[in-house]
Amino acid sequence: MPHAIFATGLAGAFALFLAAASAQAANYPLGTMTCADIGAFASETMAAKKQGRTKDEALAALETRSYGDAVEKRNLADVIDVLYGNLGRNLGVQSAGAVLKKDCETGRPQ
Repeated sequence: MPHAIFATGLAGAFALFLAAASAQAANYPLGTMTCADIGAFASETMAAKKQGRTKDEALAALETRSYGDAVEKRNLADVIDVLYGNLGRNLGVQSAGAVLKKDCETGRPQ
């Protein structure tokens, strides 16, 4: 698997999830986004979740965003799925951003 698992436990499980979710053997397709953008979105999403925003509301908010590439909406929907799923239960606002940013960077060419 081209995705390096950078830690055990939650981070490793998340890396495996994204590798499977992307259904590609190549690096993450990010469109015009950066890994920092993915991390920032994850932190924003987790903050909204902790304030009571539902998963359906978070997904509906994706419709109001503008995207530089179609893959970006899919990536952000995947972030929402992860953070509102089992893996998101143990993450805080900052750790959600850090984990997703690091996972993204691990999957990018150096």
